[in-house]
Amino acid sequence: SLVHLIQPPERAAGSPPAVVMLHGRGSHEHDLIGLAAHLDRRLFIVSARAPFALNPGFHWYDLYQIGDPEPKTFGQSVELLLKFIDELPAAYDIDPKRIFLIGFSQGATMAGAIALSAPARIAGAIMLSGYLPLTSGLEVDPNNLAGRPFFVGHGTQDQVIPITFGRLTRDYLTSVGADLSYHEYPMAHQIIWPELEEINRWLTERLTMTQTSG
Repeated sequence: SLVHLIQPPERAAGSPPAVVMLHGRGSHEHDLIGLAAHLDRRLFIVSARAPFALNPGFHWYDLYQIGDPEPKTFGQSVELLLKFIDELPAAYDIDPKRIFLIGFSQGATMAGAIALSAPARIAGAIMLSGYLPLTSGLEVDPNNLAGRPFFVGHGTQDQVIPITFGRLTRDYLTSVGADLSYHEYPMAHQIIWPELEEINRWLTERLTMTQTSG
C-alpha cells in the first residue's frame, strides 16, 4: 500500500465519500493535504505519497520530457494506485462509489491515467496543471469515458507544463463526451484561491448528486 495521510470528515454519516490527493513531482503527501480545510466537510481526505524517491521528495514516474512518462515506472504507479484505491473502502469504511481523485502536475497525470483506464473505479478526476498520458500505452476504451466527470484547471502562465497541455486534455475529453468542467487561470504552475473555490463547488455538486440513502 502507498504511504498516506488521512483526515476523516467533520460530518460523517454512514460511509463517507473520499478524495485521494496525488502530489506533483518531487513533493510528498504533506503537500496537498493543506487544501483539505477548504473542501467539503463531508469528504474523507486521503493524501498519498508517490512510490519512487526523488530527493528530497517523491515522484510517480520518470519522464523523457513533459507529456511523455517513462512507461515502466508509470505503469507500476498506475497499478499501485489502482490497488490502493480498491483497498480504501475496507480500510476506512469509505463509500466505494464516491472516491474522487485530485492531482497536481504529475499527480494530475496519475489521476487522468486512472480515469482513462479504469473510469468505473472512481467518481471523478480533478486534474490541476497536468496532462492526460495519451501516449503512454494505457489501455483506454473511449466509449467508457462518455459522461465521466472531469475537472481540469490550468494556468495560462505555466512555465513547467504549458497551457497547451491543458488545452489538449480539454480537447480530448470533449471529443470522447466526458462531463468536463474546464478552467484556465492567470497563474503559473500553482493552485490559486479562485481555482480552489471552483473545485470545491464542483465536488459539492457531485456529492449532492450522488448522495446515497442510509
